[in-house]
Amino acid sequence: MALPYNYQGDWSRMAQLIVHQSLRTQPGERVIMHADPTYFPELCEQVRIEIVKAGAVELCTSILHPSGLEAVRRRQRRRQDATLKQMEDEALAALFALADIYIWLPTSWAWNVGQTEDILKTWPGRSIHFHWIMDETDPTVFRKLSEMYEAALCIDYDVLAAHQERLIERLRHSTVEITNAAGTELRFRLQAAHFHRGNGNASKAFINGYARPGSARDREVELPAGAIRTVDMTETEGRLVCTRETFAGRQVGTLTYEFRDNRITRLASEYHHDFVQALWALETGDKDRFGEFNLGVSPALTLLLGHDKVIPYYGYGAGMVRVSLGDNQESGGAYRSSYHHWLFLTDATVKVDGQIIVERGTLVA
Repeated sequence: MALPYNYQGDWSRMAQLIVHQSLRTQPGERVIMHADPTYFPELCEQVRIEIVKAGAVELCTSILHPSGLEAVRRRQRRRQDATLKQMEDEALAALFALADIYIWLPTSWAWNVGQTEDILKTWPGRSIHFHWIMDETDPTVFRKLSEMYEAALCIDYDVLAAHQERLIERLRHSTVEITNAAGTELRFRLQAAHFHRGNGNASKAFINGYARPGSARDREVELPAGAIRTVDMTETEGRLVCTRETFAGRQVGTLTYEFRDNRITRLASEYHHDFVQALWALETGDKDRFGEFNLGVSPALTLLLGHDKVIPYYGYGAGMVRVSLGDNQESGGAYRSSYHHWLFLTDATVKVDGQIIVERGTLVA
């Protein structure tokens, strides 16, 4: 099914936000862009115009692989041949070595090869991830989310950043408790935790001043902005329960993860128990770890009425909790695993040292 990319936004304003307000692009800086020519081509052109206005250099624009070319690549084993993959990875890394800025414009996850995240872990530049909406085929949902995301680009970023800093100060040396109506009772410790800040600031001074070594996340800023997150959880105990979930693409109802001594000790599903257990057994590495805690702060990203399982912009809305399990290397963590899974809690209550900061999905601190 064709994706409904017919939304018309204020592309000039968005491009100015990306190039001037967020990146604070300087004359002579060299820029790589990644874009899909079928997905908001007007935005791509406006970003190119603003790069010229900034006095920067468009080093190249990498065009997303269309489905036909991707099918040929897979038939020719370009996705499986280790030697060819290494050659492609090295070629892309050499290109990034020439650049100061990387801008990822709206594309589909289906054809993204994921090479850039490995590069960003050690690359000294900075990046904007402007994913917009990935693979949503319902045109009504696509339009509603697009309208919301455009409004979420126009928030007061100073207010957002100040709010995030207050929350980080409360969380950094604390005991966190998360509960929800489904039965979650999860407790963990944050000690001198490092936090990624999704505050819209991708300036060279800010990124270089706080980025954690080895963290691709800290080298990129997502727009719309909104989340703070950390991989520094310890002493994890309790139960994480999420309803109406999928596992490896199959609807499995309620998923329950039990934690003890900072590890998942039991995984249970409401439906397709044997399927879940068989696939879980095949996962390798640090699959049993709590990989990342993500707390949304943006006031402009809210749940859509009538679409309660649609999560606006990856859980960055105020009061949204996103838990990442397993591999966390993208955020500079030590866990390596074939398993990497997001779970969203839309109605969580979060306590920090016994004080409520999120009450049933509403950020109150």
